[in-house]
Amino acid sequence: MLKKSVRTILNGLSVAVFAIDSEQIIQFANNAACERFDLSKDNTSLFDVIPSNKCTDAANQILSGEITTLSLELTLQDVVPTTFRLILTRLDAQRAGSEARAIVSLEDISHIREAEQMRIDFVANVSHELRSPLTSLSGFIETLQGAAKDDPAAQTRFLRLMEYDANRMSRLIGDLLSLSKLQASERVAPNKSVGIDAILRRVKASLEPLTKREQTQVSLTISDNLPMVIGDADELTQVFQNLIENGIKYSHPNSTVSITAELDPSHQDQLRISIRDTGEGIEATQIPRLTERFYRVDKGRSRDMGGTGLGLAIVKHILIRHRAYLHIDSELGQGSTFSVFLPIAPTKT
Repeated sequence: MLKKSVRTILNGLSVAVFAIDSEQIIQFANNAACERFDLSKDNTSLFDVIPSNKCTDAANQILSGEITTLSLELTLQDVVPTTFRLILTRLDAQRAGSEARAIVSLEDISHIREAEQMRIDFVANVSHELRSPLTSLSGFIETLQGAAKDDPAAQTRFLRLMEYDANRMSRLIGDLLSLSKLQASERVAPNKSVGIDAILRRVKASLEPLTKREQTQVSLTISDNLPMVIGDADELTQVFQNLIENGIKYSHPNSTVSITAELDPSHQDQLRISIRDTGEGIEATQIPRLTERFYRVDKGRSRDMGGTGLGLAIVKHILIRHRAYLHIDSELGQGSTFSVFLPIAPTKT
């Protein structure tokens, strides 16, 4: 065991720290490491905690005496992939006063790498998606300053088109900012209990003007005595607002969008909320890409409906934060079913 003074110092650090012996067996783990990793079994090896050959090879170099310190980055696949900066340092056995031969520290730098990637994605997405409406706006302005300068009818028409493009750009920027915020917070799962029935009823009521405009009906069936789920009410409202709104928009007129909420028959520890539409359906090859940013099955129709191409990407990231998931079933000509699976809240004792 490490000296008491050394253990006290290491326990005061916010980064995870392990001390390993010559066989890469963990001899000590500080408080941060115990909170982050599963160390319940005896003789836990470094590979049990960090299942990476890259880390194992680096530890071998340190323990063999080839080098005294080594730094590397690696990503561990968890509910959300996490990127760590690892620093491995060889110990002087006599000064350490134990079997420990090396110290391994892990600093979570996911937020740094994600911020870099979000900045790159944001610039790329904005420049790509805003180019078309900005080009249109420039053309409308040029026309209004020239050929349509004294034509009231043309002015009214072009101003209406300009308003449409400006509103679409505003929605696009809002969705991009929402998506960036969600990605930054998705590692922290919600810890509150919410009732999914109240959320679904509110969303259904808020979409009544849209159902009238699209000439559709929404049927809501909620099982009795549904347990609460773990979640953020505002974010879950956004999930079902997106999914139900899509179901209404893509269904045929005079048809019904069916929503059901029940305990998942296969897993009693989660709820299944399904939204079934009566649209054209989606080809099986396209389903895996539906939650990608700006991916559209029917690009022209999606834009005509005012979509930004980010709705399902936002749904995906909200569900990742909730440790939940989305499953999509679809058949061409028969419509689609979007099912959300949410973990139920633990019962209070």
